[in-house]
Amino acid sequence: MSAAGGLSRQYAKLCDLDDFEDPALLRAVAEVRSERQPTEHVERKVWEYAMLALFLEDVGRLHEDTEALAIGAGNERILFWLANRIGRVVATDIYGEGEFADKEATLSMLENPRTQSPFPYREDRLEVRWMDARELDFPDESFDVVFSISSIEHFGGPGEIARSAREMGRVLRPGGHAFVVSECFVRRHPLNAAPVDFAARLLTLGRRRRRATPRRRAVVDQVFTPRELGRRVVAPSGLRLLQPLDLTLSPESWTSLASPGYPHILVQADRSVFTSVCLPLEKPGRATMPPCGDSR
Repeated sequence: MSAAGGLSRQYAKLCDLDDFEDPALLRAVAEVRSERQPTEHVERKVWEYAMLALFLEDVGRLHEDTEALAIGAGNERILFWLANRIGRVVATDIYGEGEFADKEATLSMLENPRTQSPFPYREDRLEVRWMDARELDFPDESFDVVFSISSIEHFGGPGEIARSAREMGRVLRPGGHAFVVSECFVRRHPLNAAPVDFAARLLTLGRRRRRATPRRRAVVDQVFTPRELGRRVVAPSGLRLLQPLDLTLSPESWTSLASPGYPHILVQADRSVFTSVCLPLEKPGRATMPPCGDSR
């Protein structure tokens, strides 16, 4: 049975422990991570990679004519995996700058991406460029695919996030596909709210909650509510969400909250709990179809 949006499965959803019972998802995890035992690392990050891989396969984008843009890409292994399957991958990030400069977004990725690859890849298919997600240096309608994995929440306040979403929509070709992975509350405590943090800032004359505004939390500010995902990411992008967002979570997923290792599905942050969420998107318009026989 097909999922909503004519897709083979539900992509607009929260990360759920039950997803790791799906043979197709485990296959994708094994491919991207180059592991024989994909169930050894049951965690949000590998789920994010696998969901992107399955989505691109589902919408027929894993072929040589596809040009894809990764935003806030760091040195994610999905970049190298894609370079072996599509015609062009452009990875962008503020390499050497920002809070991830000494982790995923090191200068070495910009200077010599080969040193960051976990496996051999087609080096002529991957480009790495320094670029601010809020101002992409590409013409309109430059890419068939645009994706961002657990990055957009780090781009700044609501206005800056919306600006980056607009840029994603701008550089995507009509009929093209976008895939945004971020973080979403599954249980948000009433005190983890922007008005509460802003009131604390005012009452302490700025000594506490300095980053808070009426619209921006100072605590857990890099996690979205479902409504914020729609207002700050989907709506500004001008793209169409291909499926209604499924916010259900299996009881088994909650067991991971107390686990110090794997599985790693839910995260406790201050008083609230969050996990990864996927947004499968499409740009209205007519897609350019690949030549017959090229689709994989």
